[in-house]
Amino acid sequence: MLASNHWGGAKILSLHRSSLNDDEPYLRSVVWQQWLFGYELPDTIVMITEDGHVWICATKKKCEFLKPAVDEDEDFKIHLLLRSKEDNNASNYETLMKEVQARGGSESTKIGVILKERATNKENGGIVGPFEEQFDKTVEENQVELVDVGNALALIMGPKDDTERDLMKKSSVLSNKVMKHGFVKRLEEIIEEESTITHEALAQEIEQILEDPNKIKLNVPTSDVQSCYFPIVQSGGNYDIRVSALSNSDKLSPDVIVVSLGARYKLYCSNIARTFLVDPPKKVSETYEILLEVQEACLEQMRVGNQLKSVYKAAVSYLQKNGHENLIPKLPKSLGFSQGIDFRDSALSLTAKNAITFKKGMTFCLSVGFQDLELSSSELDSTPDNSAVSDACGRATGRA
Repeated sequence: MLASNHWGGAKILSLHRSSLNDDEPYLRSVVWQQWLFGYELPDTIVMITEDGHVWICATKKKCEFLKPAVDEDEDFKIHLLLRSKEDNNASNYETLMKEVQARGGSESTKIGVILKERATNKENGGIVGPFEEQFDKTVEENQVELVDVGNALALIMGPKDDTERDLMKKSSVLSNKVMKHGFVKRLEEIIEEESTITHEALAQEIEQILEDPNKIKLNVPTSDVQSCYFPIVQSGGNYDIRVSALSNSDKLSPDVIVVSLGARYKLYCSNIARTFLVDPPKKVSETYEILLEVQEACLEQMRVGNQLKSVYKAAVSYLQKNGHENLIPKLPKSLGFSQGIDFRDSALSLTAKNAITFKKGMTFCLSVGFQDLELSSSELDSTPDNSAVSDACGRATGRA
């Protein structure tokens, strides 16, 4: 259980959303529903109370889907309300408001919501449709205070049970195999044959493998897998190590090649990135070795009971103690994030100020990197004689 301060005083949660939107697969409201029900419930009001009641107002089809979960003998009770056109759901809203007011007591009544998504909706027409919006108006009319519980939900979903961890492992294995048998094999062909291909075109080939692993002889049903995002391929001296980076239309250059991809298996996400050094200048290889050592220092801090910020502190400490202070400003603001059904949980990021502690069962993507490194003319000319394609098991020139 979470401390009460995480909930902002709310004793009831309202986590509804409107129609499906494939462009926003990682909205917290979407991820929460998938985690709670194993299914997405658009155009549905979901209200959860502190004392173990779940009120769901939905269409007949969704109510029939949820009916097997209703068990009056359980302490955790699910109540289904069938949407009604006759009174425009007025009686349903009244029922829900009675439940809200019954838990207000002498204090002001508070409902926990995901405020960020509601703000997005007002600006862009996002996640709340007319049906849900009418309920929101009823809430406002009853002078109920809305408090944000987005981070609290993240903390609940952070630790994974055995089933979830198994899915995370399978997702990670899939990402690794696509990298090894898909990208690496294709990259070797391109370099050996001196073929011409753009970053974007190569990324497209890799995404097709992620969507259908049978292309690399992996017997995985296509209905169970998808790409977490469009793969990121970069080379030629311009790099962006953020997860929001994009593959551009520039031609692949056989120098320092960075790739990042992620598989989603039965909704659970994983991520892998690698840096491939082709005839690298000596300075690049040396810096990359430092990066790998920083990564190991970070891994040592990822222990139950440590604070998330200890990871960033370890990276900075290693660079200071080993005379690499000049690389500290090159670190990104975050060295990774929690993963699960949500690809990147911002509430559980490995930043310098995140005081949340690691808990058993949490899963993270550790992404250590240096951004905007520059080489002098003499350093560029110092290519070692034993040139080869090298993968130091890392994430970019980057990233480790």
